Amino acid sequence: MKFFVVLFLAFLFTACGKQFRFATAEEAKADTSYIYTLPYPKGKSKLLVQGYNSWFSHRGRLGYDFKMKQGSPVLAARDGVVVSTEESFTKGGVNKKYFRKSNYVMVRHSDSTMSFYGHLHHNAVVVKAGDTVHIGQLLAYSGSTGYSAFPHLHFIVWKPSAIGRKQLPARFHTQKGILYLRPGRWYKNQ
Repeated sequence: MKFFVVLFLAFLFTACGKQFRFATAEEAKADTSYIYTLPYPKGKSKLLVQGYNSWFSHRGRLGYDFKMKQGSPVLAARDGVVVSTEESFTKGGVNKKYFRKSNYVMVRHSDSTMSFYGHLHHNAVVVKAGDTVHIGQLLAYSGSTGYSAFPHLHFIVWKPSAIGRKQLPARFHTQKGILYLRPGRWYKNQ
């Protein structure tokens, strides 16, 4: 199985020269200027396998996918209140039947933005709707539920808009400073 995951990752990074597009100046202007903490424990490094508008499953999306072993701790990247969780799904794969079948935690922040932590392990959410959470607090454990090729964490930020949700670019504190993250690179939580 590890061989296929490595092969799949190699395909993601080399199959198409246009597969990764980074935030444009216009998208960056939408940034609320909040700087997020990486959603995993301090001292740990994770590989970012997909970023903004990556061709595999992020076309038109400003999300991040961090490769994580199943059962890795997922931590709050920002203070907020849990508004919704799901942990009942048991399976995942790259078949359309798995769309909208991901376990997740959704957190609302003080400026009304929301962060979403997806593909969590079955029965592995440790917070509930209404809980106040703080940066670095354990939310859940990673998995591969929903539309997912391998265990990872999907992280995305949005704010309410007249048409539903407006996705926002997110910057993070990293060992290399404050950055928009790029696929194919490792990022260490300080």
